[in-house]
Amino acid sequence: MAAPLFVLDVKEKETSEAIVPSFPQIRSGTSGFPEHKKRTKVSAFKQKRQGAQPDDKTPKVFLSSSDKPLSPPNHGPKPAPTGQSFKANEKSNIDRENSQRLASMSPQEIEQARQELFNGLDPSILQMLMKRANLDEGVAPSVFDQPQPTPEATSSQSEQADTAPEIRIEDTSISIKANPNPLPNKAPTVPHTANDDSNSANIPPKPHLPEAKDKDSQPTTNPDDDSAPAVPPKEYIINASDHESAHWPRAPQPADLDPSSPDFLQNLHAKYFPSLPADPSKLAWMAPLPTPHSPADRDSPYYPGQSSLPISALRFSFRGSLLPPRISRAVPVSKGLHHHGEAPEAAGYTIRELARLARSAVPGQRCIAYQTLGRILYRLGKGEWGGVRQDDVSMGIWREFEEGAVLRSLHEEVGTEEGGGRGHRSARAFATEAIWLLEKGGWKDKLKKA
Repeated sequence: MAAPLFVLDVKEKETSEAIVPSFPQIRSGTSGFPEHKKRTKVSAFKQKRQGAQPDDKTPKVFLSSSDKPLSPPNHGPKPAPTGQSFKANEKSNIDRENSQRLASMSPQEIEQARQELFNGLDPSILQMLMKRANLDEGVAPSVFDQPQPTPEATSSQSEQADTAPEIRIEDTSISIKANPNPLPNKAPTVPHTANDDSNSANIPPKPHLPEAKDKDSQPTTNPDDDSAPAVPPKEYIINASDHESAHWPRAPQPADLDPSSPDFLQNLHAKYFPSLPADPSKLAWMAPLPTPHSPADRDSPYYPGQSSLPISALRFSFRGSLLPPRISRAVPVSKGLHHHGEAPEAAGYTIRELARLARSAVPGQRCIAYQTLGRILYRLGKGEWGGVRQDDVSMGIWREFEEGAVLRSLHEEVGTEEGGGRGHRSARAFATEAIWLLEKGGWKDKLKKA
């Protein structure tokens, strides 16, 4: 059960007088800008670089003409102290700052800070810190402290440090006078001392440098080099005479294809598709045009020598005019009226072919079909091919329109909105124009009167 809520009086705390904030006083310099703060405390980096090195531990350089050592030049700040002294200085500085801060705090403040630490830290962490604390020595041992050197190692290092190595350099002026023709590229000799034996074990051996070769000597090849040789080996060179002597079996190659050959389709299938079954009907559109007045040409449905032609075989131009067989064969290919239809040698389109293009998914093909069909309907209404009697050519052309459902395709195109996947603005405009040409020609009125 939840505890009841009590409404108590609001008690205000007693506040002391507010302290007015004061801004730091900045001393302006002679130039009008504040002066920079002078750093009185030397940084740790500068202390490390200003570390002193005893004079007796520096190496001494002697000349062969005198036994007095040369004075080493002064190159600026002294070398830095060792890592142990720097770490000890940092520890002492931190300890001194902590002691000063504790001395400036009252016992109540110390007890309050202690309670804040006990309340904010985990008990297990407090127990671990209290175990590591060493109040007697002042500094607790750390796992990161470096191991102390043994007395034997300390004594050996001090002996080596006290005895600095001596380096002797011969005076070149004296040697030139004694020997006027010295050998070139001769290194100065350094006398062997007893200290060299002790330091030779720590000096790594010099790398072996190959001697200079004469210019006339030929370069040797490196077996580890991956670059291509200048001249390939003889065993990798293949001569043309080796191919002629060897027997290489070759598959029989068919002859080159001739598009004008009557067996072009059979040769094409045998060369590129020998493993597939042959279907001449699918390759009929690729067959070459028959020779004029040949037996194949006489079998064409639009051959000029025929006594009569069916209405379905009549061909029209893009202007809607009728193309007789003789004129259809005289039209050049550049007019764009030839296609792979039932009579590829004849130019023009039949009503059935235009009706098929009117149902195409390509908007450009539908536009051409609608425009041509509209012009044919206009000429049909004007009576260019006869009247409305049953034995007239015009009635046969109108029956082709009805069988191909041309008017239904035109109305569907007009009623289709744009953006629906099939709707096209130009196709709808040409379909609207074809319906208007049908009304303008007056073919429907003639059918009603008949």
